[in-house]
Amino acid sequence: MRWIPFVLVAALGVVLQATLMRLAVLGDAFPDLLVALLVAFSLGAEPAEGFVAGATLGLGRDLFTAEPFGLGLAAFAVLGWLIARRPGASAGRPVAHAALALTCSLAASVASVAALVAQGGLLPLGLAARRAGLSALSTALLAALVGALIWRNARWFGLRRRSEFAGV
Repeated sequence: MRWIPFVLVAALGVVLQATLMRLAVLGDAFPDLLVALLVAFSLGAEPAEGFVAGATLGLGRDLFTAEPFGLGLAAFAVLGWLIARRPGASAGRPVAHAALALTCSLAASVASVAALVAQGGLLPLGLAARRAGLSALSTALLAALVGALIWRNARWFGLRRRSEFAGV
């Protein structure tokens, strides 16, 4: 992975997430551009690169959320590592991006709710489930679009499709 283009896109993603994505409301939830970027960049990376990409995007998320600092970094780093361990053959397919983004968005939402409950916060379960579901669906749609745009220029970012048997 080429790190300078990644860092530029990640910084732009953090700014857009903190500003414009708040306007793209679906119900009372909004898509998570950083999850879409996490999926797009981790699919074509080695596991260590996926971990660093996830940690970078998670740190950016931590800067603009009210969650405990480090929660986004830890969750995104683990998710980036897990995604990067998948074979990269499906990296250019928008359906793969959408499915992984749906899963990652739900995992990040579960981590956020767990942190809130651990701090003694009260959150109606129905509201949390509805927001997490709507956010995950809108993030999946966004990830399909973002993934297609990034993978059109995969060589510019240093991304590559790995075979199913890479590293065996």
